[in-house]
Amino acid sequence: MSSMLCDVWQDFSNWVVGWGDIAFWVVVSIFAVIGLCAMVNFVKKSYNYAKDERIKWGVLIFAIVMFAIVTVLCIAKFA
Repeated sequence: MSSMLCDVWQDFSNWVVGWGDIAFWVVVSIFAVIGLCAMVNFVKKSYNYAKDERIKWGVLIFAIVMFAIVTVLCIAKFA
């Protein structure tokens, strides 16, 4: 089981390394900007919290997922 997961990670890492520098940075930048926009949206909604509105926790989870994707892509490229 462990060797199968290592093989999947190695295949994914080789796929990301094969993208090229410009494509990699464009993809990472897009995911990072989407994550930052979601985080800003969450912070604005939380700061201007009114009793009749609900905090959008899904936006925070979405932002965390976007940052996790950026992290995994960077680890696959540089590690």
